[in-house]
Amino acid sequence: MSGPGGGRYFLGGEFRGPDGPHGPRTRFMIEGGRPMMGDFTAAMRQSDGAWVVVRPRPESFPNDWQLRLMLWLAGSLLLVLPLGYLFARRITAPIGRFARAAEALGRDPNAPMMTLSGPAEIGQAARAFNDMQARLKRYVDDRTAMMGAISHDLRTPLARIRFKMEAASDPLKQAVIVDLEQMEQMIASVLAFIRYASASRPRERLDLLSLLECLVDEAVEVGQDVAMEAVGPATVEADALGLQRLFRNLIDNAVKYGDRARVSLSRQGGEAVVEITDDGPGLPPGELERVFEPFYRAESARTLDGSGVGLGLAVARSLARAHGGDVSLAAGARGLIAQVRLPLSNA
Repeated sequence: MSGPGGGRYFLGGEFRGPDGPHGPRTRFMIEGGRPMMGDFTAAMRQSDGAWVVVRPRPESFPNDWQLRLMLWLAGSLLLVLPLGYLFARRITAPIGRFARAAEALGRDPNAPMMTLSGPAEIGQAARAFNDMQARLKRYVDDRTAMMGAISHDLRTPLARIRFKMEAASDPLKQAVIVDLEQMEQMIASVLAFIRYASASRPRERLDLLSLLECLVDEAVEVGQDVAMEAVGPATVEADALGLQRLFRNLIDNAVKYGDRARVSLSRQGGEAVVEITDDGPGLPPGELERVFEPFYRAESARTLDGSGVGLGLAVARSLARAHGGDVSLAAGARGLIAQVRLPLSNA
């Protein structure tokens, strides 16, 4: 530090006046011997009555001790970073497995269970997740089996009613038999869906564009007005038979109630989006969701054709959701737009 006259001065140590090394020596302490840092001014009165004022000399950044501190911190960081990374990976890896298992369960109810590994808490959580998955599967299987048993058992009384109606008058007989045939068709549709839902089918990577093109070609061969429009590549992990049934139901509905079907395929974010448009009369806004209810049929559908049982859209949505996607209806420029969203394959 510099003082008046260009002499050298020291705080908390020995002080020499402006006369240089041969001047009088004075010892002083500031704040009990502790060094003062930052911007300050110190003054001392010498024996001859003159005052010596001491101010700190500004230092460049970084100074020696700051540089040493930064080097020490950098070295410590280099030592700690690899250990911290390994520790974080050990903690987050099981969480990543949880996320992948939950995503797989959403796409496939029969997905394999999680592998139990990692710290004790992670293992306990994995066991709870596996137990939950097993309970959900048992619940779905029990409900499916119960519906199948009820539908199957209904065939017996229907057969007895049909037999007894043989002796009835022709007008009554024809009216009741029409209702019986419709009930038998509904039961057959329910049993067919339950058989499909109960079967564990493998998932595989599929070229969605090729699958749609095959379905469109099949529809054209039987005389339906179906065509592909804007398309793009998309790969999904799915059950091929399930997707065929899903899109065949939607294409048949579009042709049946809207005269034609136009199919497009695109990618949006991490999803494949299939849109099937028609030129039909459409639906009121309040029925766009109700038509997905099992056995519900809109008034226009009942007027147009009484052969359906109202399961086509319900089955399509169930299949889409079993693959982690969904089906929705929206009003188009002329008719309806059936939109199917399916998650793209990660591989």
